[in-house]
Parts: sequence; structure tokens; C-alpha cells
Amino acid sequence: MEIKTVTSIATEYLRKLIITGEIAAGQRINETDLAARLKISRPPIREALRILENEHLVINSPRKGTNVTAISIEDLENIYQTREMLECYSIDILKAKNIKTLPSVIASVEAASRLSPPSQDNNEEIFSYLEAFVDFHIKLIDSTGNNWVIHFYNSISSHLARYQFIYLYIPTSGRRSIEEHNQILDFIKNGEYSKAKKFMKEHINYTFDFLKKKILDRNQREQSN
Repeated sequence: MEIKTVTSIATEYLRKLIITGEIAAGQRINETDLAARLKISRPPIREALRILENEHLVINSPRKGTNVTAISIEDLENIYQTREMLECYSIDILKAKNIKTLPSVIASVEAASRLSPPSQDNNEEIFSYLEAFVDFHIKLIDSTGNNWVIHFYNSISSHLARYQFIYLYIPTSGRRSIEEHNQILDFIKNGEYSKAKKFMKEHINYTFDFLKKKILDRNQREQSN
């Protein structure tokens, strides 16, 4: 294989393990073990780790090696502030361009609506389910046609997915997301961009508040044990 292809495989493999928590927050990543597990040389692993460091999933420190970044309330607040800024601004761009029809976004919602809830104990199913629902937001950002906005959103999407993975353990979250995604699309279709933007902000903040509570509850349980 070409080195780029091998690097891509290693990057996707590691990204999924970090997002799903199979490689835990704070855990050190052993390049030699990974190379042996994937049956590849170490250079593609190093390149994959550089890519994941740009996505803020890992951090490399002198003499300490590479570790998975921590999960914290402060980090959650920062990533959701960035998410809100980018997604709400994307609606401003759609308004400025008078874009009301979003076929790729509609198709994304329809595809997600046909999915059955994943098994609670199957990380692979949950990960695929997560991707289907996150696709609404990615397609909405893509619809702006603004390459910088798209680039910035892509740079946070993997780190964002790591927190969203926690949220998707709630069985009813998928149905609620579909309803809210359709509401945003209806507002845009009718040219009610201000309402779409307000609803998007509420949609994002609801998820943030839910995640924040879930992380706080988990921290309290760990401290009491």
C-alpha cells in the first residue's frame, strides 16, 4: 500500500477508538503496540498521531509521549462555544445567499430517520449511528460553500463526536434529533433564518446541558467510589 493509504487506515482506526472511549482519556498511546496490532510500520502511526493532535484528540509532550486528551467540563464548554459560533454563522451565510433548499441535508435526515437504535453495548453500532446524525450538521456546514467555515468545522468534528458519543446512549435522543433537525430545515425553507438560528442555538445548548450533567454525574460517582 501507499504510505498515505496506510496512514489513513491508522488514523481512522485510532480516531474511532478514542471517540468511543476504547482508548481512555489520559491513556498513553504506545506506537510499537499499535504498529504490531495493525501490522504496519511505525511511521504511519506517527503521522496518524500528528493528524489526531491537530484534531485535539491526542497531545504529544516531550519525554511523556503521546496521550489521549482529557475530557472536562471546561473543554466541553470551549468546544460547544465553537460549535455554536460556526453552526449559527452557517445559517447567516445561507441567508446572505438566499439558500432555502438543502437537498443534501434533507437526504441526510431521511437516512438517519430510517435507522434503528443501536444496541447499548455495541460501540460499533453506536459509532455508525452517531455518524448518521452528525451528518446533518456536517452537510449544513458544507451547504454554505465557505471553505474556511467547512475547514474549521472539520477540525473540531472528531473532538466534538467524542462528547456526543456519551449522549447517544440515551435511546430517545435519535428521535428528538430528527424532529429538531426537520424543524431547522422548515425554518430555512420558509426563509425564517432568524428562527432557524435561534432554534439551532437551543438545539446545541440542550445537548451541551445534557452532556455537562452527565459528565458531572459520572465525576461524582467516580469520587464516591
